[in-house]
Amino acid sequence: MEESTGNVYQDLGVGDAYEMQTKAEAVMKLAALMETAQMSGIEAAEKLEISLEKLEGMLRGRFRDIPSATISKYLNQISEKEA
Repeated sequence: MEESTGNVYQDLGVGDAYEMQTKAEAVMKLAALMETAQMSGIEAAEKLEISLEKLEGMLRGRFRDIPSATISKYLNQISEKEA
């Protein structure tokens, strides 16, 4: 057994481990906000102005090619109060 660094990407030797960990944490927060707001994937995708497929992929961990700034923008959009 090996002791973890606390960053699975670093443990796996991924070159951009810190960025990937940051993205993963933001995506987890996004999913939690959606759940708390009882927001469906369709509603969230519409609010974010992205396809449902892109949202579902991101929530399933396919976010390597999505810039951190974009994920942060999505997080802010979901957390905004409905007017």
